Amino acid sequence: MKIISVICLILASLLAACTHYMYGVPQENWDRMSEAERIEAIRVYEQEQRVRRQAAEEQARRQAVERERERARLAALEQERQERIEAIHRGEGAFGELIRVRLQGGEIKIGDRHHHYEPLTFTIADGETRRIGVADRKGREVELTVTYAGGALTFEGLRFPYDRRWGKGELYTDTGTSGPLALRGVDVFIKVHDRSSRFEREVPRLVIIREEPPVVIRERERSTPPPTIIVEKERPKPPPVTPVPPPPVRQPATQSTAHPPRSVAVALLSGELKVQGKKQQVEPSTLRIAEGESRELTVKSGNETRTVSLRYLNGELFIDGTPGKGRNDIRLRFEKDWKAGKVYRFDLKGKVFLEKVEMKVTAGE
Repeated sequence: MKIISVICLILASLLAACTHYMYGVPQENWDRMSEAERIEAIRVYEQEQRVRRQAAEEQARRQAVERERERARLAALEQERQERIEAIHRGEGAFGELIRVRLQGGEIKIGDRHHHYEPLTFTIADGETRRIGVADRKGREVELTVTYAGGALTFEGLRFPYDRRWGKGELYTDTGTSGPLALRGVDVFIKVHDRSSRFEREVPRLVIIREEPPVVIRERERSTPPPTIIVEKERPKPPPVTPVPPPPVRQPATQSTAHPPRSVAVALLSGELKVQGKKQQVEPSTLRIAEGESRELTVKSGNETRTVSLRYLNGELFIDGTPGKGRNDIRLRFEKDWKAGKVYRFDLKGKVFLEKVEMKVTAGE
């Protein structure tokens, strides 16, 4: 019986679906209605349709008003966010809401290979996202998206939570990312920017360095004379001596000593450079120097650019001077604190005059 009821219900539904209607009245009933009844049915039907159209139009109008209000609300929030970011860049934000970031060294991936790039420095405010264009020599362009929000600096899936050491500058060496650009071996320097940056808000762009194939100079192979073999006369052998075992000697406990690293990372955190009679703050800069190597550290302040000579030899870092020459060079001898990074403060009076210098030395390998 249950199956028969279900079949009847299905047949009734199909018949109802096939029934024709005239102004909302089934065709069978319409045919039996008088002319006056048909006119009344048409009037009622048209009135119902008019009410439905008005209700649909009113609902569409309300939805349009709600969408417009939501769009206006989001636009107001975005305007408020942009005004706050601009205020922070004018120097009106709280301490730590504006930071300066420098990317230096290492490589960035574009296409199917990695490239070296020129050092890049930019400022970013709390709540801001900056998109840095990157293009290689073949015209392939990608974007490096950097965001400073929620108390952390993020890019390429890498996150740097806010650190109080950013106040004086913190260097993160040999940094790598797992994003599409696959940064590797990059030194990231972050410092709180405590002054207006409205004159430094040009759109940053990361410039790829054109790599030239190395020139290999081969020296002419010198002919070496054959080795001279000296044959000595056989000496008489002494009689065999029975060795006497030496008394046991207690070996002193070996003490682990720290050795100077093979390379160090040098970060210029801050300093004052005298330009046209006025003292200006220098921009942070970093480099890595290996044992026995001499390098030039670029010092920028506004439109002025100077260089400071560095040499790392036998665990000593010589700044703006040559070992054994001159009396104005700064010598920093190896310390165990280099492993975690040690900050030195001094005035430089060599080829470049810098005052209130803060320089951080971090041991490498």
